[in-house]
Amino acid sequence: MAYHHGNLRAALLERAAEIIAEHGVEAVSLRALARDLGVSHAAPSRHFADRAALLAELAKEGFRRSVEAMNQGAKEAGADPVARYRALGRSYVRFACENPALFRAINHPEVRQVADAELAEAHGEWLSALRAGAEAARESGWHPEASPDALVAFSVAAAMGAASLFADDMWRDVLGIDDAESLADEVLDLVVHRSRTTALPRSRKVRRVS
Repeated sequence: MAYHHGNLRAALLERAAEIIAEHGVEAVSLRALARDLGVSHAAPSRHFADRAALLAELAKEGFRRSVEAMNQGAKEAGADPVARYRALGRSYVRFACENPALFRAINHPEVRQVADAELAEAHGEWLSALRAGAEAARESGWHPEASPDALVAFSVAAAMGAASLFADDMWRDVLGIDDAESLADEVLDLVVHRSRTTALPRSRKVRRVS
């Protein structure tokens, strides 16, 4: 991939995403990117201080796109809060499968070390979307006995775990996954079953056990 003219910053991010998707985060280096794009080894440093800074920019884009995907999925799910909450998780798993480089950048430890206010805000928007969805689903009858914090932690663990598996070629091979879409639906059904898409009557809600 030779770089000829235009936006070098965008080209660096695009090439880095290609490398991550094919070879993983550890294969990315500014020097290698410069070589791939046909620019001097010092050229990338005018846009990114180091590899971690580049990964942080990919993470910001990842959070932005994932929130867009989640919100769109919830919108398409309709008005029921439980159906919308399930759609948030399903949309996140689909985002990870379709954008493995951005998903890996979001979760890479180097990114946390260079997190700035903009990245923190992007992460906060992602978490806010999930928390609002969990609280609305709980109010309509989904696990009313659990605290909102517990539901968010449970949901994040489930969705991120599923996304990590389905976005990773190695794990798909190890598990023998032929139809990731169908299996992802089954996994999300264990978290928020698609048949539970209407609010429970108040009398049927589970009471907290003291």
